Amino acid sequence: MAPHRVALIGTGRVGYQFDFGLQHPENHAAAVTAHPGFELVAGVNRGRTKLDEFGRRFGVEALYPDLDAMLAEVAPTVCIVATPPQFHPEGVEACAATGSVRAIICEKPMALSLAECDRMIDACERTSTLLQINHNRRWHPEWLQVQSLLEGGAIGDLVHIRAHLDGGKPAPWWTSDYEGPLLHDCTHWLDVMDMYAGPVAWVLGFVEQRRRPYAVEDFAVAIIKYASGVTATLHSAELTDYDDSAIELRGTVGMIRVRGERAQLMHIVDSDFEPDSGFRWHRLDEVDIEHPEPVSTYVRALDDLAAALADDRPLRSDGRVARRSIELVMGIYQSHLEGNRPVHLPVTLHERGIDKLRAAGVVTAQPDASASDSRAPDESGRS
Repeated sequence: MAPHRVALIGTGRVGYQFDFGLQHPENHAAAVTAHPGFELVAGVNRGRTKLDEFGRRFGVEALYPDLDAMLAEVAPTVCIVATPPQFHPEGVEACAATGSVRAIICEKPMALSLAECDRMIDACERTSTLLQINHNRRWHPEWLQVQSLLEGGAIGDLVHIRAHLDGGKPAPWWTSDYEGPLLHDCTHWLDVMDMYAGPVAWVLGFVEQRRRPYAVEDFAVAIIKYASGVTATLHSAELTDYDDSAIELRGTVGMIRVRGERAQLMHIVDSDFEPDSGFRWHRLDEVDIEHPEPVSTYVRALDDLAAALADDRPLRSDGRVARRSIELVMGIYQSHLEGNRPVHLPVTLHERGIDKLRAAGVVTAQPDASASDSRAPDESGRS
């Protein structure tokens, strides 16, 4: 069987530049070239510098500043939309409307609003085009092992999830008019919470803009109640010069902590004993677990896509799955706008939440905020 012909739309960081010195592909282009079922045939980027460098590095000659021209002339079977999220809807819609395209891989966050998510889902469902969203922990062996530990009762019944992320953006180099830490970073946490805790009943949120280096929120906290009875707390901030993040899954007899993509299992053991009262304390001690070998989640995502294309099986992270993390972000925004009250799902804020926060004066766009927007089309691929 001939490999699927892949076009990369947005030749920027996640498209081909990510490289942390590991032994496996860490970006879309490298993963495609490493996978026997896919062939990298074209690149799209409005700015020529990154486009030409991408072409030289991966031996791709079909380089286009315009998405529509590439779709018409190259006729790819798979498109990777790796542009900034404000360009995701038009990119996905254009690809889905192209007869040759059977599948689309879209970067996270899926979009900036629920209305835009729905546009993308509808466009793909109308043409029976697969839509995969790159929430990469859905294919990460360490996070999948955590899921197995939970399902196997390693910590008893899941009671509460605690997640935090500080300094996820490399300030001052990061600029964005649209996606604060909730959309850019915490959609990952919300997605793995979805994996482990299931459907959400309600969310309560608080957002703030303290230092104002960005045109978005730089601090947020949320309380989430799941239909299963599990609760979760989420803390997200861009107020530190360091990057620190972790998630803890607390159960009745143990805890799993994941930091730096590596899981730690803790289990209950007897501790102090009060002879007179008969009261016994318990503590958590670490339990050794065998960690899986590291792999490229980008390559694993392609494995998942290839299987779905061949056997008509569901994707681990499709548009409807990814929409759930966007809904929770919008729920946090809506809760803040409505006096920090619990917002029961489905969320009714379908427009871009950041626009609503600005209109309410919660977030103030900076005088130089347009600088980030002027850079964004460089990876959009649209004329």
